[in-house]
Amino acid sequence: MYRLVFLLGLVLHISSTLAFLQGCNRGKSQRVVISQQATTLNYDSSKASSNKIELQRYNHKSFNLTYLYKEAAPGREKDSPIILIHPVGIGLSSWFWKRLMDSYEDNPPIYAPDLIGCGIDHGADAWDPDTIGLFFPLSWVEGIETLIKEIVIPNWRESQTLQLPSMFGINRQGNESNGCLVIAQGGLAPVGIMLAKRNPLTISNLMLTSPPTYTDVTTAVPTAELQRNYEFLRSPILGSIAFNLLESRALIKFFSNSFLFQDECDDDWLDETDKESVVAARTPVQAFNAGLLQHRSFEEDLKESPQPKLIVSGEGDKRAVDRQPYKEQLDTCSLTTIPGLNVLPWESPKEVVDLIKELGY
Repeated sequence: MYRLVFLLGLVLHISSTLAFLQGCNRGKSQRVVISQQATTLNYDSSKASSNKIELQRYNHKSFNLTYLYKEAAPGREKDSPIILIHPVGIGLSSWFWKRLMDSYEDNPPIYAPDLIGCGIDHGADAWDPDTIGLFFPLSWVEGIETLIKEIVIPNWRESQTLQLPSMFGINRQGNESNGCLVIAQGGLAPVGIMLAKRNPLTISNLMLTSPPTYTDVTTAVPTAELQRNYEFLRSPILGSIAFNLLESRALIKFFSNSFLFQDECDDDWLDETDKESVVAARTPVQAFNAGLLQHRSFEEDLKESPQPKLIVSGEGDKRAVDRQPYKEQLDTCSLTTIPGLNVLPWESPKEVVDLIKELGY
């Protein structure tokens, strides 16, 4: 994948779609400092749930970041939180999880962070690679870790009287521990995998919806290819022309219907992508579509992380058979299929919620 970066719009879209469906990894250089603090903003949610979704803020190093938050339903305040990792692509941010969050009515605390450089429409900082370099997927993982450390765990600890070590299951046995559930969509699987590997005491389960095939996630893309892809996508002429074309509502609809949805995409999907399709939001898409998340294999991370893993495929996804090696190669991994194609949390949110409940969340 991402082998040839052909002509303008067609190439960028194909790389965008394949990146969205599969995965990638590596970046530039450098970092910054940390703080915290969250400011609640109003965020409209659908009427499927009585609990509203809120847009909140926090700081990670030099970045002002945002996240969607849905407080726990009455009686579920002490239950373990869920962390949702959104896909990266044209017009995408944490809004991708809005439909699933609305569909979960009797929910535990749910957090959907905007990855660094994403969530521009939410008021998050843009990422300028010429000013601050990032490592992929490490920098995105670190941003989520700050949210967990500074927001998720303190909020969760306030809701109960038990000590943190016992609640987060230092002596874990299978699914009986009470750490967070992390769900990563599509090509952002490396972020979820790395997050789980680095945080075995606070993350108890990992769900990957429409992830790359096992071969793709365990095979590094050559550095020369990554560099070539990234330079094209960052080109002020060809790359800019391609983005201008692909950010149009008509092309987003065409490619969503062709590659992402089993049925046709809806107006809500298109309206949300319109809001985030701005020049300032292009840099993370450029890094992701270039293949930077796949600069190395994640096989070691998968095999060494202790959390049970659930791989979810859509009924219309032909790559489902190529995900079988996840179960064959990993000690605690299951596979399942639900209606939909490649954006299951949006296409089939109730079915994904059912899977979450089966995991005990």
